[in-house]
Amino acid sequence: MANLTYDSALECARAAVTEINDFREKDQALSLEEDAVLFGDGSGLDSVGLVQVVMATEAQLADTQGLDLVLASEAAMSRKRSPYRSLRGLAEYAAELAGMESPS
Repeated sequence: MANLTYDSALECARAAVTEINDFREKDQALSLEEDAVLFGDGSGLDSVGLVQVVMATEAQLADTQGLDLVLASEAAMSRKRSPYRSLRGLAEYAAELAGMESPS
């Protein structure tokens, strides 16, 4: 599988959130900060919104990195620490799936 760095995965996740924000009210925009809550307590996303962000991130990874990763899976959802909690978690998970070691 192609190399995917954490930084590249984070940029894809941020681009996905930026896409989603284009359809949200300005005061409801999601943060692009690495550790901002993406899903869970303190997030402005419901489960449908989370699916949109995950799918948009998958599309960004395909378009910009040539990777066909499935970020929404039973394995991801059953983890003790959800990879969907923040952009950092999503980027780390994508890098992990691509076979790269992500930063701690």
